Amino acid sequence: MNARISAFAGFMSAVFFAWSGAVAAADCREIPHQSCFNQLAVNPQGNWSEYSFVVLGHIRSAPGIHEPNKTLRNNVERLFGDDPAFVIALGDLYYNLKEQGLIGIKTWVSENIPVPFYNAVGNHDTQVGNDPLPDGTRTSVSHDIGRYEQEFGDANYNFRLGSELFIFLDTGRVPIVSGEAWETVKALLADAATDDTIKNIFVLTHKVFWSYNNDNPAMEALFRYRHPIMPPPNYRFFLGELKPLLEPLAATKKIFLISGDIGGGRKYLQTYFLEEPDITYVATGMGNTPRDSFINVQVKSGEVSLENINFSTGEVSAMENFGAEYWESFYRENPNLAAAADQIDKQPK
Repeated sequence: MNARISAFAGFMSAVFFAWSGAVAAADCREIPHQSCFNQLAVNPQGNWSEYSFVVLGHIRSAPGIHEPNKTLRNNVERLFGDDPAFVIALGDLYYNLKEQGLIGIKTWVSENIPVPFYNAVGNHDTQVGNDPLPDGTRTSVSHDIGRYEQEFGDANYNFRLGSELFIFLDTGRVPIVSGEAWETVKALLADAATDDTIKNIFVLTHKVFWSYNNDNPAMEALFRYRHPIMPPPNYRFFLGELKPLLEPLAATKKIFLISGDIGGGRKYLQTYFLEEPDITYVATGMGNTPRDSFINVQVKSGEVSLENINFSTGEVSAMENFGAEYWESFYRENPNLAAAADQIDKQPK
């Protein structure tokens, strides 16, 4: 780490030492505020009236590389320009679930992220196999959520800091969220409805599941060009189950759905933003391209502001720049990259 990050790491270590030291002997999976990636924790009893955090998605490298992509590695210091209290990743930390990958991501995070690091589990984080073979085929693929949770804790979890409620959901299962995890979400939102001290609710996921099977025309470009497949029926979960619980809260609280399964290649865009009266939708990811960026989130007295920061240049952009027109114009100018969207019409209904 450079001198700036080292100094920042020392400062943050002092801030978090008393809190994290008290729980160091406990299993981090039992401590919602402690990261299983670098063992740092936020203190929920601290002053959270003014702080910032950063969100980034899809940071994995290609198969066989057990650390984040090169763009992030070369520009990691940009994450700390606003002295964030913590970092949130939105899944796909590595290509597949191997011991080298688990060790690699924990080592990299511990050495380069001097604040608590949290993750919304992605499909690659639980993926076993699918390795490329010399003949162009791939090995069989399966998923092991149990191994991921053994290493990093529950895939569905939440915590509260000041006026903000953070809910992390595993969107890779069928059904998406069910059983005890879904009962927990419903209880959290029911409690939030009567808690005037909660001003903002962040729902953090890997899959951009709110764009699938959505009748909102403002999401058409995101849906068609990022995931040109017919989604499985369980993706009605958002419109049928989650959104009806969130909408009544919008009268008194701001709701943010932030997802990271975006980017992933040079032909894809990496950022999407849509602010509606009831919910603000954000997608941010990386594809190891010059467009790669992250979201800086600032909270001041319960008021939230978002800005997009380019990893390579440091350019700060308003989130409004990345709406439906940004997507439509990009694919109008690059029709060869939009061709995959035609796959939607070839899928069985």
